[in-house]
Amino acid sequence: MNIDELIKKVEQKESDLVELRERWNRRAAGFPALPDEKQENSFAFLEQFMTLKDIQLLDVGCGSGRYLLLALEAGVKKVVGVEIADKMLEKAEQTLTEASWTTADYELVRSSWEEIDLTERDWVRKFDLVMALKTPALNSVANIKKMLTASRYAFFFSNHLQRIEPLFQTLYAKVHGYEKAFGNEHAHVLAELLEAWGYKVETHTFEISEVRDEPIADLLIRYGDWIFRDFPTAEEKDWLRKELVELSADGETVRHTATTTEAYSFVDVRGLDPTSL
Repeated sequence: MNIDELIKKVEQKESDLVELRERWNRRAAGFPALPDEKQENSFAFLEQFMTLKDIQLLDVGCGSGRYLLLALEAGVKKVVGVEIADKMLEKAEQTLTEASWTTADYELVRSSWEEIDLTERDWVRKFDLVMALKTPALNSVANIKKMLTASRYAFFFSNHLQRIEPLFQTLYAKVHGYEKAFGNEHAHVLAELLEAWGYKVETHTFEISEVRDEPIADLLIRYGDWIFRDFPTAEEKDWLRKELVELSADGETVRHTATTTEAYSFVDVRGLDPTSL
């Protein structure tokens, strides 16, 4: 594919910022404070290419602050998180303060990445590392160029390639009559676009399989968003709760499996001017 074709594929999904803020505020209650990094450690991957000691890091779409915490524990000097959802930022603040980090170590910014002005914030070439992990902000070429412009050394991003979650797919089929497939080639297309622009991209693809005992309260939020067009009505939520309770051994959690194929990509941004792309 040529560059124009790659740009079109990267931007296939449009982001409604109001809807995104509402969705992630809803999901904040059931969002984990810490990632499960037992099988794949994102910072171990990064340390193959750069040191994390005493660097400045920007996390676009930082969510509950889980990767900000891991970054600080890995030796990063200062982390900055940008997040569109207020409730996610509240969770990030709690995550970091409970781990005894202070505002000398981190800064949290409530904003969409689209609303960030790099010049006003003095963020042009400000950070040694800019990362964007499974965030809708990756669905915009303008956003990606802004991430590249904010970094003076490296850009790190990740995305789902495929997710198999039989519990969700069974429930989705009961509502819609067919199973919804999870997965897209966005991570690979974005890597290909960056290479077409002249960047060297190092990508690691891996699979994580896990068995979860997930609280029904969390599943109601997550699956409610995924199964129904909008957040479920009271009737839809009641139906979903009954379905989950029937599958529960204790009335509070449901054991189910999930297999995810993901990709990590590291990009050395030195030597190229993103404004010329």
